[in-house]
Amino acid sequence: MKNLSKKARIAAISSIAVAVIAVIAFAAALAMRTDVTKAQNAALAAAGGGEIISQEVENEWLWSEYSFDIMNGDTWYEVEVNTFGKVTGLESRLGSYGNQNHLG
Repeated sequence: MKNLSKKARIAAISSIAVAVIAVIAFAAALAMRTDVTKAQNAALAAAGGGEIISQEVENEWLWSEYSFDIMNGDTWYEVEVNTFGKVTGLESRLGSYGNQNHLG
């Protein structure tokens, strides 16, 4: 680096810093991801308990989307959970599975 101009050294150091930050961000994103058990727990908490009747997991590279159908009493819940364990969708219906009487 001694033979490089001041601008070239700054550019090289900046490139290295950006690469290091990208690696740290990638590692942090991996560490913050949730697994299916944690996603199930988040979905059950959002539904106020109950029983998971079906689940679907969509994986796309590092991103996962979890969908759960939960029966709690006489209410069905459809709960979506993202890769970080956050509930991103919640719908409920009264009655038998597939009934369209939405609660919210």
